[in-house]
Amino acid sequence: MKFRAISMLAACVAAGGMLATTAATAAPAGASVRQARPVEAITKIVNRADNGGGGQWAFDSMSRDLKVYYLGKSTDPAHAAAPFMYYATLADKGTFRDMPGALTPNQGGRYAGLTLRAVQVTGPMTGTGGWGLFYASQRARNGLAPTVLKGVKLNALYPSATWPELAFPAGTTFAGLTETSYDYNYQAVPFTRYVVKTDPKTHKKVIVKVTGYRQHWQDASFNGDGQLVRDGNILGLGH
Repeated sequence: MKFRAISMLAACVAAGGMLATTAATAAPAGASVRQARPVEAITKIVNRADNGGGGQWAFDSMSRDLKVYYLGKSTDPAHAAAPFMYYATLADKGTFRDMPGALTPNQGGRYAGLTLRAVQVTGPMTGTGGWGLFYASQRARNGLAPTVLKGVKLNALYPSATWPELAFPAGTTFAGLTETSYDYNYQAVPFTRYVVKTDPKTHKKVIVKVTGYRQHWQDASFNGDGQLVRDGNILGLGH
């Protein structure tokens, strides 16, 4: 999807401003760690283009929740121009609708060259993203990010990879602002079936309703952007 919370290591940092490899919280030399209430921005997004392994395959409409956490001010001279330390998380929840005829989002292995079937499908989608330690020249503030973004053209002006920038005043400079983790999941074609099971208490046969989705695709930073066969796929519906 390329929208890219991360489970942050409590924004662990070692001396000199590098990310630590342990779960203990340690600030760069001279900095005071502050785990205060984050700056938060919730944006309603409508008709945002979604890309898969073969280009655009769907439109997404969702609620996007950005949280930017202040970690203190670095006294390292190397960060004098942008001394304020942060990390950020993102959570998306909404729905998608595919584009019949476009390439399916997973184009790896046996899915290579497959196109979405003729009948459009919709379904729920969720996603998370995270940015590790980064530095800013100004402090983040509430009320700066847009509350509503409608349409493909307008949404294209706001890349997800730099989304935390929206919580900062215009003219802010950044260092180390890199999306380090993301995980997006899509479900399509719901099904309902009934199966016969044995009640463990009464030992009688009972009919149980089972629901789920026939198609699932996962696009994540740890699975090759959803291009492995085991990542699933959204195929759409035939006539």
